[in-house]
Amino acid sequence: MAYSVPSDEEIEDALRYVMRRLKGVNSLRKLRELVIKELQNTDPEYTVSSKRLRKLAVTAPFIHTEIYATRGERKKSLKGRCPVCENKLETTKNETIFGGTVTLGYKCKRCPYWTTLKRRIPLRYNFEYKMEEKR
Repeated sequence: MAYSVPSDEEIEDALRYVMRRLKGVNSLRKLRELVIKELQNTDPEYTVSSKRLRKLAVTAPFIHTEIYATRGERKKSLKGRCPVCENKLETTKNETIFGGTVTLGYKCKRCPYWTTLKRRIPLRYNFEYKMEEKR
């Protein structure tokens, strides 16, 4: 089965069109189906993976993303990378009354993912269209 890989710009354009029309999508799988359908209007062999679409959607300035997660085990390592967009995680620290610091958790600078020391595992995404300013 042959397929073609669209550019990031083509995916963003299809994503923008889908989000403007629907105003919100409550599932990554549903969003992927809609974006692929829109991309295939241009080229019937276009497709996009869920991972690539998720990375583009959570960083798009015209989409507000909510990440629903469950708690995982404390001992599982994050390896310093965000499980949503694979960006480097930033440590969230607090100062103690004795002058030391304690790690409270981690947050991503690129997307809305955050976690405490008990790891949050992303389960579901809710994508909402944010009005764009005229250029």
